[in-house]
Amino acid sequence: MLRSSARTLATAARSDPKPLFDASYDVVVVGSGAAGLTAAVTAAKKHGLKVLVTEKAKYFGGTTAFSGGGAWLPNNHHQHTLGVTDSKEKATTYLRGVVGSRYDNRTINSFLDNAPRMAKWIDDNTALKFFALPLPDYYTSLDGAAQGRTLVASPFDGRRLGGRLKDIRYALQGFKAFESMQIAFDEAPIMANPLASTINLAYVVAKLQRYMLDLLRYGKGSLLANGNAIVGSLVYTIAQSGGDLWNNSPATELVTNGGRVEGVVVAKDGGEIRVRATKGVLLASGGFGRAKEARAFVPHEYCLSPSSVTGDGIRLAQAAGAILPDPSPDNAIYSPVSILQPRHGPIRMYPHFGYDRAKPGSIVVDTNGQRFINESVGYHQFVQHMHAAKMTRCFMIADKRFLCKYGIGFALADPYPKGKILSQNYLISAKTIPQLAAKLGIPEDNLVQTVKRCNENAARGKDPDFGRGDSVYDHVFGDPTNKPNASLGTCDQAPFYAVRMYPGNVSTQYGLRTDEYVRVMGPEGKPIDGLYAAGNDSNSVWRGTYPAGGSSIGPAMTFGYVAAEHMASN
Repeated sequence: MLRSSARTLATAARSDPKPLFDASYDVVVVGSGAAGLTAAVTAAKKHGLKVLVTEKAKYFGGTTAFSGGGAWLPNNHHQHTLGVTDSKEKATTYLRGVVGSRYDNRTINSFLDNAPRMAKWIDDNTALKFFALPLPDYYTSLDGAAQGRTLVASPFDGRRLGGRLKDIRYALQGFKAFESMQIAFDEAPIMANPLASTINLAYVVAKLQRYMLDLLRYGKGSLLANGNAIVGSLVYTIAQSGGDLWNNSPATELVTNGGRVEGVVVAKDGGEIRVRATKGVLLASGGFGRAKEARAFVPHEYCLSPSSVTGDGIRLAQAAGAILPDPSPDNAIYSPVSILQPRHGPIRMYPHFGYDRAKPGSIVVDTNGQRFINESVGYHQFVQHMHAAKMTRCFMIADKRFLCKYGIGFALADPYPKGKILSQNYLISAKTIPQLAAKLGIPEDNLVQTVKRCNENAARGKDPDFGRGDSVYDHVFGDPTNKPNASLGTCDQAPFYAVRMYPGNVSTQYGLRTDEYVRVMGPEGKPIDGLYAAGNDSNSVWRGTYPAGGSSIGPAMTFGYVAAEHMASN
């Protein structure tokens, strides 16, 4: 377990009475996700500090590069464009309702005070530009809930990165087509329906032409969207501000002196480089989602984090005396996933965040062939329901009309071909609902009755069983052209299809105990001098809950900003 790692990995913190260094920086950041890059750009551009970002993997971006690029930032400067008036007080009320008894006043206050400051400074001073969407918080019935708190990264032209473009982590399937043609949030409806109009078709053709030219010149698509836009734009600004970024360079030790962290040892180019950090070291390596120890805290194996996310930052801190708090009931950010096993190579996971689940005409059933949830709820809540029912898998069911119009997971909508995905046993097809049930190994009568009832409910536009379509959030990823309920439709046009879904997670959200300045805390409740942690290396400020879309990246960026501000003033 990570809790005992401080004893077994004690050599990962080297204490020297007079440590000698090969290089010196003001700030050293371990990890290159949203937290680390925000800290680095704040330190370098805002404060003129000498900054190093060291990344273990070949690619920069961590789990952020895999994400949708949303950051939950209450009371931000874009909400007024949606006609929304927000305040710290409203957000506080909402969060007290979500987090409950685990609410930590100091850290949440720090987040709420600094989130709007960070968002405005980033927008005004870096290549990262946010825009607001009318996305509601997840728990819309709670007092203080609002829209527009989730800001989304605008697409970034990766050609500005030059040779560094190849170093940005590829986007996750679901946010791209082919291998590296990324799909921005507002492009998704167009790309999913290229034949819907001549305008759509012209747009898709132009995008494909640019992509083909990018492949010839860069070997990958150059338009960075969603989480890739956060990473690419911040990497660009850090480099422009004089910061250094090293990939393939894991931090292997913390160097301490008299209880203070004074630097890190970095493995680079076959050797070791001892790097001094005069202002401090920030650990932002992404948590431990792919570590063996994760199974003790997260009750399933499917994790969407990069394979390099194995708890390095947490182990380094523990070896320097840091502690982990008590775990929360939910120690990861969950999402249902479907699994594609190619004939060659590793499995591929598709995160069902809601782009297909919430569309009208699909349903999700358990192994008894019965619905168990409002299919349109947030991805974290969806898997929480699966865990509560001790469910190891479920099935998304849809018909021909749904598949052709919206797609299901890896199976894209028309005109994209489906033959390969069917042959790989990812997408299950049958001429009738009973035949589909037989192929899935679930009771035929139950599935027939479930589909029949859903079709009757869809005709009325009301779901009396689970309230699908009643919440504002249910309509976010629905189809506004589907009347009377954007999230509820019939499933009655053969053939019928199914995809198996499993409980998965995007990343862990359990980590090091930090204070309101994200200083890492030692065993006596005092901060370890010179050591900070943000993002998934730190314990989530939400203590296992998840208030809204972007509730991981928002605090990661905010507390990265807080760390840089504190180091600059120290």
